[in-house]
Amino acid sequence: MRWVETEETVRFNEVDQWGMAWYGHYLAWFEVGRMALLRRFRLLPEDMVALGFIAPVIRVKCDYKHPASSGDRIVIRTSVVKPEIAALIFKFEILLKETRTLLAKGETTQVLLNTERKMIYRLRGEVEKRIHELVSYCREA
Repeated sequence: MRWVETEETVRFNEVDQWGMAWYGHYLAWFEVGRMALLRRFRLLPEDMVALGFIAPVIRVKCDYKHPASSGDRIVIRTSVVKPEIAALIFKFEILLKETRTLLAKGETTQVLLNTERKMIYRLRGEVEKRIHELVSYCREA
Protein backbone atom coordinates (compact mmCIF):
# COMPACT_ATOMS: atom_id res chain seq x y z
CA MET A 1 0.00 0.00 0.00
CA ARG A 2 1.32 3.44 -0.92
CA TRP A 3 0.80 6.29 1.52
CA VAL A 4 0.68 10.03 0.88
CA GLU A 5 2.25 11.93 3.77
CA THR A 6 1.22 15.37 4.99
CA GLU A 7 2.89 17.22 7.86
CA GLU A 8 1.24 19.37 10.51
CA THR A 9 2.19 20.89 13.86
CA VAL A 10 -0.06 20.34 16.87
CA ARG A 11 -1.25 23.80 17.86
CA PHE A 12 -1.79 24.99 21.44
CA ASN A 13 -5.56 25.24 20.88
CA GLU A 14 -5.66 21.55 19.87
CA VAL A 15 -4.66 20.20 23.29
CA ASP A 16 -6.88 19.62 26.31
CA GLN A 17 -6.30 20.61 29.93
CA TRP A 18 -3.96 17.61 30.36
CA GLY A 19 -1.72 18.81 27.52
CA MET A 20 -2.76 16.02 25.11
CA ALA A 21 -4.25 16.56 21.67
CA TRP A 22 -8.03 16.46 21.98
CA TYR A 23 -9.44 13.31 20.38
CA GLY A 24 -11.64 15.16 17.86
CA HIS A 25 -8.64 16.82 16.25
CA TYR A 26 -7.40 13.46 15.01
CA LEU A 27 -10.46 13.32 12.75
CA ALA A 28 -9.65 16.82 11.48
CA TRP A 29 -6.10 15.65 10.74
CA PHE A 30 -7.52 12.65 8.85
CA GLU A 31 -9.39 15.20 6.75
CA VAL A 32 -6.18 17.14 6.04
CA GLY A 33 -4.60 13.94 4.76
CA ARG A 34 -7.66 12.94 2.74
CA MET A 35 -7.82 16.33 1.02
CA ALA A 36 -4.10 16.14 0.16
CA LEU A 37 -4.61 12.74 -1.48
CA LEU A 38 -7.82 13.71 -3.30
CA ARG A 39 -6.23 16.91 -4.62
CA ARG A 40 -3.70 14.80 -6.58
CA PHE A 41 -6.51 13.12 -8.53
CA ARG A 42 -8.86 16.09 -8.92
CA LEU A 43 -11.40 14.49 -6.60
CA LEU A 44 -11.85 17.31 -4.07
CA PRO A 45 -15.46 18.00 -3.06
CA GLU A 46 -15.84 20.75 -5.66
CA ASP A 47 -14.47 18.39 -8.35
CA MET A 48 -16.96 15.70 -7.33
CA VAL A 49 -19.85 18.15 -7.53
CA ALA A 50 -18.69 19.27 -10.99
CA LEU A 51 -18.77 15.60 -12.02
CA GLY A 52 -22.31 15.25 -10.62
CA PHE A 53 -21.55 13.48 -7.34
CA ILE A 54 -21.26 14.00 -3.61
CA ALA A 55 -19.46 11.66 -1.21
CA PRO A 56 -20.64 11.90 2.40
CA VAL A 57 -18.74 10.08 5.13
CA ILE A 58 -20.90 7.29 6.57
CA ARG A 59 -18.39 5.65 8.92
CA VAL A 60 -15.36 6.77 10.93
CA LYS A 61 -13.02 4.63 13.01
CA CYS A 62 -10.08 5.86 15.06
CA ASP A 63 -7.80 3.89 17.36
CA TYR A 64 -5.74 6.09 19.66
CA LYS A 65 -2.29 4.72 20.52
CA HIS A 66 -0.21 7.53 22.00
CA PRO A 67 -1.00 11.19 22.78
CA ALA A 68 0.33 14.14 20.80
CA SER A 69 1.31 17.36 22.59
CA SER A 70 1.37 21.04 21.66
CA GLY A 71 4.27 21.76 19.31
CA ASP A 72 4.66 18.16 18.15
CA ARG A 73 5.32 17.72 14.44
CA ILE A 74 3.05 15.00 13.11
CA VAL A 75 2.88 13.10 9.85
CA ILE A 76 -0.54 12.18 8.51
CA ARG A 77 -0.32 9.11 6.26
CA THR A 78 -3.28 8.53 3.94
CA SER A 79 -4.15 5.78 1.51
CA VAL A 80 -7.25 4.31 -0.07
CA VAL A 81 -8.31 0.70 -0.64
CA LYS A 82 -10.17 -0.73 -3.61
CA PRO A 83 -13.89 -0.31 -3.07
CA GLU A 84 -16.27 -3.22 -3.58
CA ILE A 85 -19.10 -0.81 -4.36
CA ALA A 86 -19.29 2.87 -5.30
CA ALA A 87 -17.56 3.96 -2.10
CA LEU A 88 -14.19 5.24 -0.97
CA ILE A 89 -12.42 3.68 2.02
CA PHE A 90 -9.52 5.75 3.32
CA LYS A 91 -6.88 4.46 5.73
CA PHE A 92 -4.98 6.82 8.02
CA GLU A 93 -2.00 6.76 10.32
CA ILE A 94 -0.82 9.69 12.39
CA LEU A 95 2.81 9.48 13.44
CA LEU A 96 5.09 11.62 15.55
CA LYS A 97 7.50 12.96 12.92
CA GLU A 98 10.69 12.75 14.95
CA THR A 99 10.38 9.14 16.16
CA ARG A 100 7.70 7.76 13.79
CA THR A 101 5.74 6.67 16.89
CA LEU A 102 2.20 5.69 15.90
CA LEU A 103 -0.21 8.12 17.57
CA ALA A 104 -3.44 6.98 15.94
CA LYS A 105 -4.77 4.98 13.04
CA GLY A 106 -8.17 5.01 11.47
CA GLU A 107 -10.46 4.70 8.54
CA THR A 108 -13.31 6.56 6.90
CA THR A 109 -15.89 5.26 4.45
CA GLN A 110 -17.66 7.52 1.99
CA VAL A 111 -20.48 6.50 -0.33
CA LEU A 112 -21.08 8.09 -3.69
CA LEU A 113 -24.40 9.77 -4.35
CA ASN A 114 -25.51 11.76 -7.34
CA THR A 115 -26.30 15.40 -6.72
CA GLU A 116 -29.97 14.42 -6.22
CA ARG A 117 -28.66 12.37 -3.25
CA LYS A 118 -29.45 9.00 -4.80
CA MET A 119 -27.03 6.14 -4.12
CA ILE A 120 -24.65 5.22 -6.95
CA TYR A 121 -23.92 1.51 -7.24
CA ARG A 122 -21.71 1.49 -10.31
CA LEU A 123 -19.10 4.02 -11.33
CA ARG A 124 -19.00 5.32 -14.88
CA GLY A 125 -17.30 7.99 -16.91
CA GLU A 126 -14.79 10.50 -15.62
CA VAL A 127 -15.40 9.80 -11.92
CA GLU A 128 -14.71 6.10 -12.52
CA LYS A 129 -11.47 6.98 -14.32
CA ARG A 130 -10.24 9.29 -11.54
CA ILE A 131 -11.15 6.88 -8.75
CA HIS A 132 -9.46 4.04 -10.64
CA GLU A 133 -6.28 6.17 -10.94
CA LEU A 134 -6.46 6.98 -7.20
CA VAL A 135 -6.90 3.34 -6.17
CA SER A 136 -4.19 2.13 -8.58
CA TYR A 137 -1.74 4.72 -7.24
CA CYS A 138 -2.36 3.69 -3.64
CA ARG A 139 -2.13 0.00 -4.45
CA GLU A 140 1.40 0.36 -5.84
CA ALA A 141 4.16 -0.14 -3.29
